[in-house]
Amino acid sequence: MAVIKTQGTAVYVYDGTAVTKLDCITGIDLGGDSTTRIDVTCLDEASSKSYVSGLSDPGEGSLTFNLDPENSSHLAALLLAENKVEGVKFYVGASDGTGAITLSGSAVTVPTTRSWWTFEGSLSSPVPSFEADAVVGYTVTLNRSTKVVFTAKA
Repeated sequence: MAVIKTQGTAVYVYDGTAVTKLDCITGIDLGGDSTTRIDVTCLDEASSKSYVSGLSDPGEGSLTFNLDPENSSHLAALLLAENKVEGVKFYVGASDGTGAITLSGSAVTVPTTRSWWTFEGSLSSPVPSFEADAVVGYTVTLNRSTKVVFTAKA
């Protein structure tokens, strides 16, 4: 049975101008989608309601890391969150490969030598945490605006 380990996962963001690999991320939760239910019950129904599926509402997750002020990708993530930059494209590369995404002009290429989860969204609400005998950690809210698409490596 083939499994994908979390160790070796790489997270990239594309803000429309540059691709940034977010180094040393300690956790990422993509959040779950919910689907609305549209009531289509007829007035003459006497025992139960009827529904059809409505629109999907992309989930809200989080991104966590231990702050390293010398790590430019940590500072970039905080800036994206503080500025509430919309339309950020996220690329989460699985540990089943090591290929990195590339940028040519405004076109992002995802290598087929690695499995990927891709979606669009934004970061917001960066919250630092301070605990005894620990390092300063950050949890940043991940607001997805699209569904997550998984693409297995070729």
